[in-house]
Amino acid sequence: MMKKLIFAVAVLVLVSGGFFYWRDNQADVRELNKTLPDNVRVVKSLIGDEYRVVNKIDGYEFKVPKEWRGVSMIEYMPEVIEKNRTATNIYLEGREESGSIISIDAYKKDQSDINIEAWAKFLFSDYGLSGEFKNEQIGGHEVLSVKELQHLAGAYIYFLDYSKIYVFTSRLEESIRYIIANGKW
Repeated sequence: MMKKLIFAVAVLVLVSGGFFYWRDNQADVRELNKTLPDNVRVVKSLIGDEYRVVNKIDGYEFKVPKEWRGVSMIEYMPEVIEKNRTATNIYLEGREESGSIISIDAYKKDQSDINIEAWAKFLFSDYGLSGEFKNEQIGGHEVLSVKELQHLAGAYIYFLDYSKIYVFTSRLEESIRYIIANGKW
């Protein structure tokens, strides 16, 4: 009987200790998620410091680059219509790496068979941007990339065409590439 009691107490201590460890480990994501709408969340692994952004509204999720050491800020902008295009936006800042900022726009498509290069060039024209477009593969995804030098101080912009057109903008090309490669679009 005494062995059973000791075993039960040990299990109780382990379970409650695990709960408090988990709760303490998740404090940063609870704070980040306070300002986000339902179906948009930052999640953190139980073991280690792997962060993901899950956006069920716009139909994607991705891993945050490890070099960022987490997320210090995230904002979600609901649907906006500008220049006859409907889009939502997530703005994300990492904790550590200098320049660890990315903006991801999700544009609704008017039709299913869009020529992504023509669409991107039209978008650039509307906003007075310029750059050399190139097609490439990232983690099995066909993307269109460009470095805008004239107005956005060398920002990298990548276009990904799935159920929506996703537009990634960042000063760190490696961050965009990692997010696309480690995302579900």
